Amino acid sequence: MKIFGERNYDLNYWKRTGAYAVIQNHQQQFLCVEDLDGNLFLVGGGVEADEAPENALLRESIEETGHKIQIVETIGKAERHWVSAKYPRDSQHNIGILYACELLERIAEPVEKEPMCWVDFSYLEKYLFHEHHLYLIKQYLNIYT
Repeated sequence: MKIFGERNYDLNYWKRTGAYAVIQNHQQQFLCVEDLDGNLFLVGGGVEADEAPENALLRESIEETGHKIQIVETIGKAERHWVSAKYPRDSQHNIGILYACELLERIAEPVEKEPMCWVDFSYLEKYLFHEHHLYLIKQYLNIYT
């Protein structure tokens, strides 16, 4: 498994496994969540202790988009260690599991209020927050750098 960054052993350790959807439309754009700082994130989020990653992704999709999704295939898994400005005392460790998915019908109002947007790959490449997610997307698309 590819690992980005290094753990800072002087800080609190915070590990989180997450499941994330790579959803493309007919124009080959990617569905993303955009935060207030302009960072992009894939649809998805944390896996609860008693939850399978696939179930977490289905739940997170409804919470974030209001839509059901269909998991088509597993893309892969990669890790990232980092320290964020928001939590400077924590050495964060994200294990990201990515899935290629199809967006299905809307069944609810989203619980989360961050805006969703469709972006081209070049925009995604520039603003996707997690580099380990971009790495897996590039592998999935057979783009090697």
